[in-house]
Amino acid sequence: MLTMTNTMVCHFCRISRSHVLTKCQVVGAKSRIFSRTNSTFLQTIDQSLQLSTTNPLYQGTASLLDSVHSATGLPWWMSIVATTFCVRSLLHVPLMVVAHRGQAKLVNLKPQLDEEFKELSHKLKQAKWVYKMSDKQFLTAAAASRAKLLRQFYMKHNVHPLKGVVVSLTQLPVWILISLTLREFAGRFTNTPREDFLTEGGLWFTNLTLADPTLVLPVSLGLVTLLNIKMGKAMNPAMTSLAQRDIRMEKKVAVTMYLLSIAMVPLAAIQPSCISLYWLTSAVFSSVQNLGFAVPSVRRFLGIPQHAAEPDIHRLFKARS
Repeated sequence: MLTMTNTMVCHFCRISRSHVLTKCQVVGAKSRIFSRTNSTFLQTIDQSLQLSTTNPLYQGTASLLDSVHSATGLPWWMSIVATTFCVRSLLHVPLMVVAHRGQAKLVNLKPQLDEEFKELSHKLKQAKWVYKMSDKQFLTAAAASRAKLLRQFYMKHNVHPLKGVVVSLTQLPVWILISLTLREFAGRFTNTPREDFLTEGGLWFTNLTLADPTLVLPVSLGLVTLLNIKMGKAMNPAMTSLAQRDIRMEKKVAVTMYLLSIAMVPLAAIQPSCISLYWLTSAVFSSVQNLGFAVPSVRRFLGIPQHAAEPDIHRLFKARS
């Protein structure tokens, strides 16, 4: 009886040990699969962002950065700052001048557009009475007629509210391209950073391939971005738009911009300091640019017509006082 009991106990122990080993093997296998999947996912992201060294866009951007670095003899962190100011000055400022001119022309034409809308409304009311339209038919015809009038007005005067937005968005591809090129220089794609990036940082971020350990650059980026948003609201009065203002939409846009300025901090904190420095320099340039476009004498010098809704630097100081 005792022998049978011992045999049963040993058999149960073998089964339990086998069950435990099987569970451990399953957990280990799942962990390895998750690790491989996670690694593959991160590699896929890097590969999708990576710029091939034979890509003409990469070669052009890299040549620009190298040319500024070699021509000025500045360390890399100062070369990044200088390149940012050169690109923004030569490429983005002229585009913003075009956008501001279009905005001024659009605002100055609004009284004429209002008169044409009044005349159209009078004709629509007459048509409703002559053709005995129902309210639904009248509203449909009125919406189509107003949209047609607006399109013809924009084409006639070569203006459109979205032109300024499109011109402003042209800086986004350049911003992304320089960021990816600097990421390539820092070795985040190939794990082989440029040797001079290891030593030609500045102040507290001596190694441009590593993230800023003090978080000064990311936090400064968030603060400057927030400053740009508040500066725009303070210097620009409520734009007299061609359509009725949507207060709820304006609030949503404002909240989105504020959240974006906050999100830039953790995003920049995980980037090499060369990218954080580039983003911060670009944001500082935007602040200087906004201040410049808010000076009336500068706007007249750039050929931007005066209009009732133009930004004014004096509103910034009134808002602070």
